Amino acid sequence: MKLGISAMAYDIKEKIEICKELKFNHIEVGIDNLEDWNFLYEQIEKLKRNDISIGIHMPMELNTCETVKYINKCWVDFFLENYKRGKLLNVKYYNLHLGYGLKNRVKKQRKNYLDNTVHFLLMLIKKMTDIDIYIENTYSLDGDLVNLGNDAGDFEYIFKNVKSENLGFCYDTGHNLIDKSDYLNKLHSYIKLIHLSDNDGKSDLHMGLNENGLLREEDIKYLLKLKNVKYIVLEMDKKFFQTSKNIILKNL
Repeated sequence: MKLGISAMAYDIKEKIEICKELKFNHIEVGIDNLEDWNFLYEQIEKLKRNDISIGIHMPMELNTCETVKYINKCWVDFFLENYKRGKLLNVKYYNLHLGYGLKNRVKKQRKNYLDNTVHFLLMLIKKMTDIDIYIENTYSLDGDLVNLGNDAGDFEYIFKNVKSENLGFCYDTGHNLIDKSDYLNKLHSYIKLIHLSDNDGKSDLHMGLNENGLLREEDIKYLLKLKNVKYIVLEMDKKFFQTSKNIILKNL
């Protein structure tokens, strides 16, 4: 199991230095545009020299359940172009949220939206046979647009209909504190990636562990014992990295 930190492409150089200092060996990088890869290419030698692996978090705007077929295909093409560019860096996985839809339509046609996601993932897996794809739980607030992937049932449906060893689940502790569902009981065998952060149950504050949020140390201990987890990523401000790492090491 690798312990890592989150980064944006533009601050990858700083995050490599933090990894060297704190002895982390993985970085999950948020990519928003294809041009962002240039920041990573500039650091290829440093990443190799320090044995730091890379995972990619796809942009929040990506919508796997997009109902407009033309746009949905554009998202697939965008994803595959990122996959092509990531080969040079030996990217270990791509992580993504399921996407979103109009509130009233999602309420009435949730299965149709999930079927769009199933089709989307099957298209990717057909082309990306050598790399893992992780789908992440999120939270949904009450607005005109709502997120899918805020209920364990969404992921049960997807894993039932997409049979691939390359598809896994990313469990985000902060998102679950805001919009709870029974992910750990229903999806524990699929969890390959964990995003660790804490919050107040209302906002995704990306607090460090043991910073007076709602995540209990016994919850952390449980997560660390899950058998199939390959990566743990601290999704929090850099000032929390050291203390959070200490808590993890104490509970391993």
